[in-house]
Amino acid sequence: MNVIKPSIPMRSEPNETSELETECLFGETLTIFDKYLDWYYCKLSTDNYCGWVQKHNLGKIIPSSHRIISERTFLFKDSDVKSGCINYLPLGAQVCVKDIDKGWAKVYLFDNNNYKFAYIPSNHIIKIGDTVNDWVSIAEKLIGTPYVWGGRNSIGLDCSALLQLSYQTNGENIPRNSNDQSLLKKEIINNQNMLKRGFAVFWKGHVGIMVDKLNCIHANAFHMEVSREPLVDIEARTNKDNPIIKIMNFN
Repeated sequence: MNVIKPSIPMRSEPNETSELETECLFGETLTIFDKYLDWYYCKLSTDNYCGWVQKHNLGKIIPSSHRIISERTFLFKDSDVKSGCINYLPLGAQVCVKDIDKGWAKVYLFDNNNYKFAYIPSNHIIKIGDTVNDWVSIAEKLIGTPYVWGGRNSIGLDCSALLQLSYQTNGENIPRNSNDQSLLKKEIINNQNMLKRGFAVFWKGHVGIMVDKLNCIHANAFHMEVSREPLVDIEARTNKDNPIIKIMNFN
């Protein structure tokens, strides 16, 4: 089954008040293992996260061909900016593109058990498996996005989702949480004087992305948003209780 809404919550229990584990994005595939009332217990194929999602958010759609790389894109009724928007899709959502013409991509949607079409700017997508020139620039687009624990949407997200979604545009799906991300087989950097753009800095339960040798982007509860700040300022707040445990090269 596939997600047929822009984004949907995946929860720890089959009720709307339980903890938000993560979010699943339009077009992503889920494997269903169990059912309770109108809830499905599923595994998200992108990162193998498991949890409960509501049945009405799922359907079968045509396999995706492209991925959204803008922080969000609007779905237009026609290939005309004046045609009106019918919805939006967030960064990381997957779509099946029927064709591309004059800067517009015609994409399949799923509504009331029927397929229909909408249009999005073609510069907001890349083919799944293709890469952007600078994946950190995707993270930079999200500066100012509100911090949400468990969020994985350009409306609100957490630190590990920021790394996962931005690095996905480098052609690789990586784990959902920062602890698992820190276990990836990447070059480990032992000297902070070697910091540069595209390095990931890990603390216990937290991760940030270096934009240059001094400054870091991270979704954090201190600012309650995705912020860019000097790494030394983050260390000054956290080092006593939560020092840096690993630096990895994601280039």
